[in-house]
Amino acid sequence: MCLAVPAKLVDCGDGQGVADLHGNRVPVQTLFAPEAVVGDWVLVHAGFVIKRLDPGEAEATWAVLGDLARCAEGTDHDQY
Repeated sequence: MCLAVPAKLVDCGDGQGVADLHGNRVPVQTLFAPEAVVGDWVLVHAGFVIKRLDPGEAEATWAVLGDLARCAEGTDHDQY
């Protein structure tokens, strides 16, 4: 299974950039989303920015990922 995650684009130019994934800075390729600019929330899959995201959509996705992480750790099992 593949998973794309939201990230904040913090640097970009010439088809490359750097994305911030909750404090982790990773190099990304921006060729598939040339309209993306610094400050945009983007969807990153396998090191490639595949599209720009609405900030609310990005935050909602990170909230779901956080819930899944807590469930996997066994800290949230009373909710389900």
